[in-house]
Amino acid sequence: MSILGEFVRLDPAVLDEFRADPNEAYDRLSNFEDVDRLDLGRAWERLAALMDAAHFHMNPITAGTLYPDEQTSWGARADSRSLTVQEVALAAGLLSRTPFDFLRPHLRQVLKEEEGILVDLDPASPRYLEPLSNEEAAQVSMSDERVRNIELVLTDRYQALVAFFDAAARDGQCTVFWAA
Repeated sequence: MSILGEFVRLDPAVLDEFRADPNEAYDRLSNFEDVDRLDLGRAWERLAALMDAAHFHMNPITAGTLYPDEQTSWGARADSRSLTVQEVALAAGLLSRTPFDFLRPHLRQVLKEEEGILVDLDPASPRYLEPLSNEEAAQVSMSDERVRNIELVLTDRYQALVAFFDAAARDGQCTVFWAA
């Protein structure tokens, strides 16, 4: 997972100004001081996966258009994205109407899917470090305490995301998101 998932809120004119010079857009945006930012940290991928699992009409983390354009987008996967004022308003309404409790039932599945290939970690086993079968992997579970700790972090970051989008919608702003 990436360590940074950052949103910025911008007035549409500033977004267009930055987009007009795509080769400088990242530098201008990352050095722009008069902007509200939200760093989701590592929680961005899990929140995006939870929203997808819950079938959000619009996932504010993965929706929008490549920013500043397809050739010059940046980030961990070259998928920096921007949302228009209208998309921000739609996302803000959806987020405000959807408590984290709606996402919670999907958490264990999201965590299971991100674990990847599980291997035999018993050094005494003749299959040490070999991949587990699907049946064996199904028996491996994350502790309830660990899931609860992850849930607390995600709840906090989700609430911050809701507040961030509420403010952006109220102020008629666009957003840009990228992960690095």
